[in-house]
Amino acid sequence: MLEAFAVEKVSGRRIRAAGIVASLVAILAIGGLAVAGADISVESLQIGLVEGPLQVDRTTLGLDKGIVGDTVRVSALVKNDATVAVGEFEVDFFFTEIISGEHGRLGTQVVSGLEPGEEKRPVVLFDTSALLPGIYAFSADADPRDALGDTDPCDNTAPRGPCAGATAESSDKYTLTLLREGRHISQLAVRDPFPTCRMGRLQTSLTVNVYNVGTETLSGSDLAVYGYYRLGLTAPANEFAPLVTDASGNPVQLSKIVSLGDPGKSGFIIITLNYDAFSRLFAPRSDVANAGDVLGRANPVQIRITVQPADGSGTSQDIFLPDQFALSQFYSTVDLWTFPAKSSCCSEGCITTTSVQVEPAVAGGLVFHVAKDASGDTLHVLKVRTGEEKGTWSAPSGRTLTGPIATYDATTAAYRVFVGASDGRVYALEGVEKEEAAFLVDLWQSATSDIVKGETHLVLSADGAKIIVGSENGAFVLDAANGQALRKVTQYGAVTSAPAYVDSTGALWIATDEIVRGILPSGGECTYDLQDRVTTDLLKNQRETALFFGTQSGLLHAVDLAVKVGTCTQLAETDPLRSVVGMSLVSADDDAVIYLASDIGEMARVEYDHGRGFRNTTTSTRRLEPSAVAVGPTLLANAAGDDAAVMFVSGQMREGRTTRPILQAWDRNLEKYESVTVWATAVPFLFKPEDGGTAPASLLRPIIDPETFTLLVASSDGHLYAFDLSQFE
Repeated sequence: MLEAFAVEKVSGRRIRAAGIVASLVAILAIGGLAVAGADISVESLQIGLVEGPLQVDRTTLGLDKGIVGDTVRVSALVKNDATVAVGEFEVDFFFTEIISGEHGRLGTQVVSGLEPGEEKRPVVLFDTSALLPGIYAFSADADPRDALGDTDPCDNTAPRGPCAGATAESSDKYTLTLLREGRHISQLAVRDPFPTCRMGRLQTSLTVNVYNVGTETLSGSDLAVYGYYRLGLTAPANEFAPLVTDASGNPVQLSKIVSLGDPGKSGFIIITLNYDAFSRLFAPRSDVANAGDVLGRANPVQIRITVQPADGSGTSQDIFLPDQFALSQFYSTVDLWTFPAKSSCCSEGCITTTSVQVEPAVAGGLVFHVAKDASGDTLHVLKVRTGEEKGTWSAPSGRTLTGPIATYDATTAAYRVFVGASDGRVYALEGVEKEEAAFLVDLWQSATSDIVKGETHLVLSADGAKIIVGSENGAFVLDAANGQALRKVTQYGAVTSAPAYVDSTGALWIATDEIVRGILPSGGECTYDLQDRVTTDLLKNQRETALFFGTQSGLLHAVDLAVKVGTCTQLAETDPLRSVVGMSLVSADDDAVIYLASDIGEMARVEYDHGRGFRNTTTSTRRLEPSAVAVGPTLLANAAGDDAAVMFVSGQMREGRTTRPILQAWDRNLEKYESVTVWATAVPFLFKPEDGGTAPASLLRPIIDPETFTLLVASSDGHLYAFDLSQFE
């Protein structure tokens, strides 16, 4: 197949092909007659150049590069593959500039007919004077209007299309790079998604892809980069102002790293954005920053980056951030992203949700989030770091969903998700990467429909082989492979907290209001009657030797996980708070560090020394927010895994006569706020969700993905907020 670029020399003048092309386009198509068994094909294209008079040394450019102003000669070798002659048909020729996507037709040629096995080569000429420099891909389409009734149209194009199967060809196979004399670059394209706002900070490192479409080699010193911004869409606010200026108010270049090189080569430019002028206008006042209130709204903003030859020659190229003035709040929150995308960088038409009932789950870089919209409960699968949606799974018709649990197998790159529905069943889903299938597909549903009822907790055993369910119908142990019920404990009524399971003994631990039970597979059990309502999940230390839980009256209990029939063995007890509404712990062995939250916003840190009991209790002061808490804290463990690096709590705070939800971060000793960097200023981590001035009723308990250092918290109106915790690594 011939693909070479032929070059014809023309002394002293440029061939003008515009008239030729126009005459070709004006040729009247004479309809051919359909022939039984007709089969024509385009065997190849040949792209040639007729050089113009420009005085450019072409010896180093190569045959696949030309100069704007040259005439392009495109020919297609067409063949009759049938055993019968075919009549007259047309051949269309096209170009596509692969950087900008600009597409057009070069012209049409008429082939008078072909005998069996005969080949002809129709040709068009095209003057490139009006084209921009760039990379042009050429194509041809024989008999595009199907005048012949071709029996195999898949080989009627060059390059071959997808329908040609194994013979499909790359769309850029027949390409020609057109350069312009001097220093020129192509249109800029952002290499990766660029979150302008991130964690309350304006991102500064931007990488753009670019081509050298001039005839000179380019280095970093040959290009200048400037940044501008504008507010609003109407004059005079729509005028661009420099991001950085000198003492006289003149634009100052932005720092950059250029990797570009010779003519026709692709490369990139890493640009360091400097927001000095913009920051002076929009950074929070010091009193706002010091108070930790980093919420605020800015006018619609657009940023323009301009790259141009440093000597003033050539053509400058612009790129705009964000596209189409989508940035409506520039530093409104400290969140990494929000689902649905509303609070940071969102244009009109954002999707809406109405409520969320349950906490999300994370696994393998994905977060699984249940939210309610007009069609009912839907399980959304989002990428943890970007919020990009990979797929959804809808609840059975008219049903609501419980909080999901999820696992990820790095060896097989497979996800497993388990979720309960109000039809009483537990559903297992598999996450698979298939081009033509939904990401989440049904794996199984539990054999019985009496498992899920009311407030339901799903817990996965440490080995991942069993699903432990606690609901108003009791406790259940399911086989994670097929959903079969291995055990049922229904005689004690509703299970009121998340249960626990010990893999080594098969002991199932449940709380039924004021009584905690450890139940062996044989049916033997121990009981622990607190005469005080259990208000937290049942949590274990790492070696599964102690079980911990808190109560309504403020007590923290530790019980021996070795079940002895009769009364469960108490290991320790303490009363650090007035009441306990939530608990989390960190453990690397038999010991543990436990963090508790009370309904009035107090926090406590308690160390557990196995064999010695509770000790070293620290309680927060009442001056810290939040003023009320209804869920447990979330811990980001330190590198050793034996304590927390930072603790996050969601709750309520008072503002005048109203309350609003907040998310607060504290250090491990409950002595000060942890802080994040907002506009180069360290401020306390205090997130107050706001949507058009109306905050949701509450925030759910936050969760942490320790693999990506990301914090996620859902709100009662269905939003899911993500926060970058990389500064705490």
